[in-house]
Amino acid sequence: MQGRPLNLRKALGTLRDILGRPAVPASGALTLLSAQDWVELAALLGKGPDVAPSSQATRRRNPGEGRSVFTGRGMDYVESRAYQAGDDLRSMHWTLMARTGKPHVKLHHEEHVGAWHGLIDLRGSMAFGTRVRTKAQQAARAVQLAAGMQARQSAQTALTCTLWKDDGLHVRGFGRGMPAVRRLANWLMVETLPANPAPFARAAPRQSQTQFAAWTKRLGGSDPRPTRIVMAGDWSWFDASAGSSLWGLGVAAEVLGLFIRDPAEITLGSMGQAWFEDLATGAVGWLQTDERLRAHYAQAAQQSAAARVRQIEATGARLVELHTTDDNASMLHAIGAALGARVVAGGRTTAARRSGREGEAPKEALPSRTHAAEIGATRRHS
Repeated sequence: MQGRPLNLRKALGTLRDILGRPAVPASGALTLLSAQDWVELAALLGKGPDVAPSSQATRRRNPGEGRSVFTGRGMDYVESRAYQAGDDLRSMHWTLMARTGKPHVKLHHEEHVGAWHGLIDLRGSMAFGTRVRTKAQQAARAVQLAAGMQARQSAQTALTCTLWKDDGLHVRGFGRGMPAVRRLANWLMVETLPANPAPFARAAPRQSQTQFAAWTKRLGGSDPRPTRIVMAGDWSWFDASAGSSLWGLGVAAEVLGLFIRDPAEITLGSMGQAWFEDLATGAVGWLQTDERLRAHYAQAAQQSAAARVRQIEATGARLVELHTTDDNASMLHAIGAALGARVVAGGRTTAARRSGREGEAPKEALPSRTHAAEIGATRRHS
């Protein structure tokens, strides 16, 4: 090879100037993901369960290993049709031709790679936390786990993530495979929580719906369009308007919602006489946290959470409830169960996909690809 020798130091300096120097969080600031968290998550992902492919087929041509809506050469048989001029002779259905006397070709689903997108809500009440960490930090850990599980399932899947802050939605792409998962972790390790959080502040409902609608529209028009979306937050902003936007997004993507809650939002501890403020009316005063008050609090919290869950599940999205006290292993298994992780049962590996509420009887096993193709051909051409 002729020409001037490459100056490696100069080339690396130029690349650093283009990409920018790595950001360093301010001293004492709380980051969304700590280095210790990432070490533990990486170790879990190395031996964690493998999730099943997305149930939604990709609608953009991007050769890979995922299921798509296009027909052509592939592994999954669709149907047979009469031969047309220009058809590939490698797709000839010789058995059907011998049976009917007319040339036919086999059609298969083309395999194309999909895309994965995560959303982490960092606004208002997500800064709340009374135990190990805040809800925002737990949401970041959960989405990081989901991204790593997706990369294990398909190293070709493009990974992108959005941080929903008070000043808007910030989107960033990270590439493909485990290197993309590490880039996402690096981003979360330098993103900090607000210096003066207002954990009880609520974003203006109209502003939240406008921002969410714009985000879903932009995501639906992206290339490649996501086939799996993981959204983490407390969903306090969710209403019927947001539900219609989420429903439209779920038409072409598998949506998993992570419902992050703090133990103090579920049960009220015994604190004796305490000062309370009613956020709805602004009333303040001292209350005795006796057993009757704590029971009323738990019942109201349960009813509020149940109503929110019904709203989200009405859009067709799956929902997993996580608490700020859950460890990494618990979250891994909960998310894996929702994404159809492969689990060991009875000495063999099976793909368990949760299609409904917990406690439902499992559906009968589907036939293999080859057997399904034979059944399809027999039904169409018997």
